[in-house]
Amino acid sequence: MLTELVGNVVRHAGTPMQVTLTLRRPYLRVAVLDGSPADARPVAAPDSRAEGGRGLMLVRELSQRWGSAPAGTGKVVWAMLPAN
Repeated sequence: MLTELVGNVVRHAGTPMQVTLTLRRPYLRVAVLDGSPADARPVAAPDSRAEGGRGLMLVRELSQRWGSAPAGTGKVVWAMLPAN
C-alpha cells in the first residue's frame, strides 16, 4: 500500500512528500502528503497491457477505507488497514 502511494507521488506529483503511519487499533492509517493539488482517483479501466494505472485500484481493493483530501497547496492520500 505504502509503495503504491509513494510511487504515485514520484511518478505523478514530482514534489516533496511526507509519509505518516498512525496506529489506532484496530487500524493502521497510511498517509502520504504531496505538493500537487491534482485529484487522486483510480483509473476507471486501465489497458490490460499497460505497465501502470492500477495503483489506486489496488489501494481501494486492499484497504478497509481509503481517500484523499486537500492539504495546503497539495493533498493527502490515505488508506486504513487492519492492524492484526
